[in-house]
Amino acid sequence: MPRRWRWALGSLALAVALRYVIRFPWLDTWSTLASADRGMLIAAAAVNLLSLACKASAWHLLLTPLVAVRGRTTQAATFVGAAVSSISIGVTGEASRLHLVGLWDGVPAGTAARTIAVSRLVEAAALGVFLLAFVSIAMTAGGGGPPDWRVVAGAGALAVGGLVLIRRLRWVRATRPLAPLAFATAAWGLQWATYYCSIAATHIPVTPSSSLFALLLSNFGGIFRLTPGNVGIVQGAVVLGLSPSGVPAPQAVAAGLVLQAVQVLPVLLIGVAILGPYGLKGVLFSGEAEVSASLGGGRGV
Repeated sequence: MPRRWRWALGSLALAVALRYVIRFPWLDTWSTLASADRGMLIAAAAVNLLSLACKASAWHLLLTPLVAVRGRTTQAATFVGAAVSSISIGVTGEASRLHLVGLWDGVPAGTAARTIAVSRLVEAAALGVFLLAFVSIAMTAGGGGPPDWRVVAGAGALAVGGLVLIRRLRWVRATRPLAPLAFATAAWGLQWATYYCSIAATHIPVTPSSSLFALLLSNFGGIFRLTPGNVGIVQGAVVLGLSPSGVPAPQAVAAGLVLQAVQVLPVLLIGVAILGPYGLKGVLFSGEAEVSASLGGGRGV
């Protein structure tokens, strides 16, 4: 999507959000935030960080057959990229990842960019695997009732389609996707746990299914990263995910704010610890041109 369209859509989203902010019942929301369970919040923050570590491990396994790179490099680059994504729009976080692995371990930009693209395919396939596992566990726990065939079909299509596409890409045939797939599936499970624990911390009667619904809405709605850290999109996803359970909007938005704080603040602190505030700012403004150039004409695998 061209930069001008992203800015236009982002401005529209910001205008709608400001209108909503003016009319929103903030007192009710603040009372919900103030009474949040701190133990659950710590658990949510821990599993969110572990989810990022799994994401970095999946990317590392895609890189190592192609180029020498240290595990600590891919871990640090992934956490910095997540920190940048939380305060920027577009693919600046991904640009930070490929910039840092090149800076620290000499990974060619084209190789880094292409493996990041492959990691997205692996994550899509892993989402399908996770959904199939979730449905199977839900059936077992709920007495074996029939699942929604549309969910099963969509999950199966994601899992099979993602893996088939990976195997057909000429420049990633050296990779073996099963181990990265396992880490990516674990990352989805930990992301679901982050949503569940964060929402439960606000004393909302959340169910596994409603937190999963919120997770899916947030990720699909935030594909283009129109706002920094997908702020507003996450809250809207939580509101929609909890609406079938009859949760009032102020409480659901409060839960979304808690979730965003859990996802953003610890990662920002880690990003600053790795690079320092000025280093993080420098990576943020390294720009998206590096991604575009490396995908279009940079050195390949």
